[in-house]
Amino acid sequence: MTNPTRIVAFTFGLGLAAGCSTTTSMDVSSQNLAGYVGGAPWSFAAGETDAFLSEGQDDFFATLYPAAYTPCSSQTPSGPYLIVSIPKAPGTYDFDSTRNITFVADSADNLVSFDGTIVVDAVAADHVSGGLASSYDGNNEVNGQFVLTVCSED
Repeated sequence: MTNPTRIVAFTFGLGLAAGCSTTTSMDVSSQNLAGYVGGAPWSFAAGETDAFLSEGQDDFFATLYPAAYTPCSSQTPSGPYLIVSIPKAPGTYDFDSTRNITFVADSADNLVSFDGTIVVDAVAADHVSGGLASSYDGNNEVNGQFVLTVCSED
């Protein structure tokens, strides 16, 4: 198993040379996406893509939150969340240095994990559904299913 590298600055999806040469695949649960972020229990409630950062890319730049809110609005919930690179085509993918997940427990740390698996079941104009499993450490690990809103690129 590869040890993830702690990244303090926001470095999601930049293809950093972080010393990780292999990734670890994981089985994805059929339950709602849940686990721990920053050592606290976390359960997915709503999420969205970022239209600007996703435009012209092979992956959606997505944020997943443990609280309900109106996706694609200027307001997002406070508290811990996930930043995930989600492929725009259905399939099963391993996380790696360019397709990864960031555990954000507070504004000081962004913990990037290259270990895990993401499964994209369906992609439509207004949503994407699938599941993922990933772990940074015992305090930051999630597994399960999600459906998030695809924000328009207008």
